[in-house]
Amino acid sequence: MKIAAIETLELANIPVSPPLFKSPMFQSVTLLKVKTDDGFVGISQISGTMLRTTVSFIQQDLAPFLKGKDPLDTERLMQQMLWNFNTRAHAGVWSSAVSAIDVALWDIKGKYFNIPVWRLLGGAQKSVPAYLTYGFRNYSREELVEAAKHFVAQGHKRLKIVVGRLNIRGQVDSSGASVEHREDNPAEDEARVKAVREAVGDEVELMVDANCLMKFDAALRWCKRLEPYNLMWFEEPILYNDTRLLAELRKRTSIPIGAGQRENFSKLCELATERSVDFLQPHVGAVGGFTMGMKVAAVAQAFNLPIGNGDYYDLHLHGAVPNGWRTEFRVPNWLAANVIYKDPPNPVNGWVTLTDKPGLGLELNEDAAKEYKVQ
Repeated sequence: MKIAAIETLELANIPVSPPLFKSPMFQSVTLLKVKTDDGFVGISQISGTMLRTTVSFIQQDLAPFLKGKDPLDTERLMQQMLWNFNTRAHAGVWSSAVSAIDVALWDIKGKYFNIPVWRLLGGAQKSVPAYLTYGFRNYSREELVEAAKHFVAQGHKRLKIVVGRLNIRGQVDSSGASVEHREDNPAEDEARVKAVREAVGDEVELMVDANCLMKFDAALRWCKRLEPYNLMWFEEPILYNDTRLLAELRKRTSIPIGAGQRENFSKLCELATERSVDFLQPHVGAVGGFTMGMKVAAVAQAFNLPIGNGDYYDLHLHGAVPNGWRTEFRVPNWLAANVIYKDPPNPVNGWVTLTDKPGLGLELNEDAAKEYKVQ
């Protein structure tokens, strides 16, 4: 069996309607297909911030390099892609591209051996806990509470809220460009979290996420404000996931810290060895697919750290290993997945059950792909 072609598919303007939204949100998804000469097709999703550059790198460099190679040799191909295109192990575009390819290769491998990827990787657990990232800034405080009640009534008992905006505005003067940082007062975030906690009670897990947008002093202020509300974790509070500052913050707050969603293998290992986090958040779309994700999971286990976060692809990593802990369903992405795939995995009563279908178990809805395909 040989790789015959690698294709990308851009879908845009997929309408989704989270609870209480007055008008639909529009989601975009860039998919990747790896096709073999005997009919197997592996699917994955390209993630990251530089999608067009990533797609160009895949089409112009990786696709011709991989054509004719055996898709089952996932470890060999990862090393070849590293040594031919990224000898200094940088992250960014390279990581996003090879991650998407590796995930698709494992989908092919699972289909070839007629076994789901999570079993092929280890098969540690059939079901894993799931949480919803629902608490966006689009909601007022009152709407945030009502949306939380909506999801809890549906059986979802793990909810994440976005906190802490950091607005970066460039100003140009006679000496050149400078950057001004303006951070919101944490009082409103405290009021929002408090209102949700009081509305849903203590049995519901609440988490917050700052998306790497805080300086250390701001993150510490937020932590002190939010400590009374029994948070399960504070996700990526510090700019650039600075390992030393995260480790220091961990010492000064009772809220568990998680980080690593967009980091490569080396940075995730550093987060573990520096004791910067209470759990690691590798994402197979950024770390190097399942091939590198399994290595990170092993490092995390060596340091007694669970892994979590991710999406319906990462679900297979979490099910494969004993320290798989929490899988994220970001509400707009989750709703979009139910449009572009046929019967994708969905959380039920706070848990998601892994598929018994071979590979990733994801089947593209071809009608939706045609409707939302960018021409």
